[in-house]
Order: sequence, then structure tokens, then C-alpha cells
Amino acid sequence: MRQHNEDSYLDDPDNRLWAVADGMGGHEAGDVASQAIVRHLRQLVRAPRVVDYVDHVDDALAAANAELIHYAQTHRLQMVGSTACVLADAGHYMLCAWAGDSRIYQLDGTGLRQLTIDHNQAREMISTGQFTAADLQSNAQAAALVRAVGAEQNLVVEWSVAEAKPHDVFLLCSDGITKEMTDQEIASELAKPVQVKEIADKLVDTCLARGARDNITAVVVRVEA
Repeated sequence: MRQHNEDSYLDDPDNRLWAVADGMGGHEAGDVASQAIVRHLRQLVRAPRVVDYVDHVDDALAAANAELIHYAQTHRLQMVGSTACVLADAGHYMLCAWAGDSRIYQLDGTGLRQLTIDHNQAREMISTGQFTAADLQSNAQAAALVRAVGAEQNLVVEWSVAEAKPHDVFLLCSDGITKEMTDQEIASELAKPVQVKEIADKLVDTCLARGARDNITAVVVRVEA
């Protein structure tokens, strides 16, 4: 439905680094925000030590955060922000970093699981125990983000770690995917023994066929060895 794409993505298998960024809807220059995140990550130099690699990802996102805050001030905009989710291959496991509600999933022999936790009002409201997911389906404020790159001076990036085994499949996506497809449908597509490009294309095509209420981005990564 949208005429302007505010999503950006990074596919950098040489550095074993992938990312999706979704410029915040309702705010100005969402495409500027998502593109800045990808640009800073693309400039990242992979460090031999995992702990240094984590620091470099944090530094890249912090640099994007500072740039977007300065951009908003210079252009007299209230906020220029974007979600970000980053997947970094660390050998026998994957590092996941994120801010916002763009998601990373893993499909392995036990099924599909979400490796990120949405940074939005719905998560916080459910955590109080006073609301359920069903309660919030018609709540317009539930999807409002509580964390994003460019939203605050001090960006706090959340991290998780997942063991990576041969044939495991990882999906990074903006919420344009999850608004249109269930976890079961996503798992079914990720399980297909076809090229990852075909899987990503099918996810996008499915969402477009259903009306695509938001921009759609999918990056699919399969562990071969």
C-alpha cells in the first residue's frame, strides 16, 4: 500500500554479516535512517576476536544513532529513526543484535523460534501481566516502538546468541512480513530445500499478494557447513 520504501538491508556473506532496518513509519526521513544504519554496518571491519566484533557492531549502530540525531536537529525534525536487527556469524553460533521490532528467526531440527524480542509497547504491556496478546490486537498504541536507532542520545542494543548447525536457516525481516504471515507459514517456507533467494522472494510475493500493509524486507541465511 505504501508508495515509499523505508526499509534497507545488508547482505554481506564475505564478512558473514546481515541486517535489516525499517525506517519508522509516521516519522520523517525513515529511508534516510535505515540507509544510514546499513551504510555504517557495511563499513565495519570484521575483528578476529568475537568480543571485538560485538564491539564493532555496537560502535557502528552507535555511529548511525549519532548521525540520525544530528540529522534531525539540522533539518529541524522531531525524530529520524529506524529499527535494526543484525546477524553476525561467529563460527559455531550466531550473534543477534537489535533495537526495535524487526525480527530474527531461526529454523532448526526443533522448529522455528524468534531470537529477538520486540521493543514495542505491546511487549511492555504484556510483561505487566495485565494484558494478553489478544487484548492488544485492536490497540493502536501496542505497535509503538520503545527503542530504535535515532530515538535517544544513548542507544541500548540488545543481544542474543544462538547455536548454528549445518542446515539451520535464519530469517531477518521487517514487520511487513510478520503483519501478513504467521510463524507457521514462515517456518513452512524456510524449510523448503530451495535456494535462499527463492525463499526470500516467496515470502515477499506472499505478503504482496495479501495487500502488503507495510514495506517488506526479508534476508534468508542458511548454514551450509
